[in-house]
Amino acid sequence: MSRLLQYESDCVSTTESSYSRKETRLYAVSDVFDEFVNLSSDWPRMKGVGVAISFRQEGDTIPDHVQVRYYISSEILTAERFSQAVRQHLFIENKLHWSFDVAFKEDACRIRR
Repeated sequence: MSRLLQYESDCVSTTESSYSRKETRLYAVSDVFDEFVNLSSDWPRMKGVGVAISFRQEGDTIPDHVQVRYYISSEILTAERFSQAVRQHLFIENKLHWSFDVAFKEDACRIRR
């Protein structure tokens, strides 16, 4: 873990506010670590790794929801381009979920696994 903290990367942050909710997102990208070279057979085109960290805050309280997502990339990205790719990916996921909910009424289903 200490090696990760010392590693230099390209970072960018964004903050969005809506009503009393505030969401801050941090994005960091880096070239592939030496430790990931062993994974090259699993992901032969892996050129970069990224992390997206989201902090959601309601009102003036401390952030009550933190989400960390890790990504691998087949191209070298800037943090700005990585943040756009992550947001676009989440938009597509949300849009797909909405169409499934409309077609199959998934949110109304009370069956849980």
